[in-house]
Amino acid sequence: MRVVVATDLSEASLAAVDTMTACAAAAFERVVLVHAVDLDLYTAGGTVPAVVELAVERLGEIADDLRSAGFADVGVRVEVGPAVETIETIAAEEDAGLVVMTSLGRGAVAGRLLGSTAERLAARGRVPVLIERVTEREGAWCRLGEGGPFARVLVGTDLSGSLADQLSFVSRLPGVGEVRVVHVADPGMDPEYVREQLAQRAAEVSAPPPHALEVRADASAADGLLAEAVEWDASVIAVSPAGRGVIHRALWGSTARRVAQESPVPVLFVPVGGEPRG
Repeated sequence: MRVVVATDLSEASLAAVDTMTACAAAAFERVVLVHAVDLDLYTAGGTVPAVVELAVERLGEIADDLRSAGFADVGVRVEVGPAVETIETIAAEEDAGLVVMTSLGRGAVAGRLLGSTAERLAARGRVPVLIERVTEREGAWCRLGEGGPFARVLVGTDLSGSLADQLSFVSRLPGVGEVRVVHVADPGMDPEYVREQLAQRAAEVSAPPPHALEVRADASAADGLLAEAVEWDASVIAVSPAGRGVIHRALWGSTARRVAQESPVPVLFVPVGGEPRG
């Protein structure tokens, strides 16, 4: 898999690099470190060439560290332009199958690429985005959790047909372990009917990863997913930011956004429709 790691060069955002090492070097064909010099957001002063030079130097040091850790192909891209669009363009040019960014969650945003930019990139649904959770420990920023982020993947889905795309993508993740599919149903729906529908969606995937199906009807979609993540000890929650229908967008657009803001674990946004890259 080819991966883009987007960073604003803050210590918190650079914790996303730890995701790569947690998965192990052999899991990735290529890792590209990206910094977008967004002139609308940049307020630190200095000339653009100097900012670009500084970013290239800093990312070059991190790239050398990754190479020393066994990553065979590490690239550096520093481009001037709007952050979201620039990251999307670079991901397409690099044929990346995943963009990794960091976020501190609701009410705590560090750096220009954390928080709103990560959320906007994920919501556009044009490239899979992993929003890592980071925290400050003993004066240093680090990612939450230990080990690979895909050890226990909780897939939040509805009945619109997104599950086939979600499972197809999850099956390609590096180090994927246990997979649990969860649908938070309307209390009036028959759980067995929901399970049958989910099983049919999963059967559309030629080689789905082994997974369990769970139907909850005890909370709103977001509350149910967040509760399941805690109860099951998920290492990541996978959701889709948008779907093929208006109802899906209305329900899961807001659900995915809230999960991204409040999740105690990383959130993986899997676009619905289209061929996966990387």
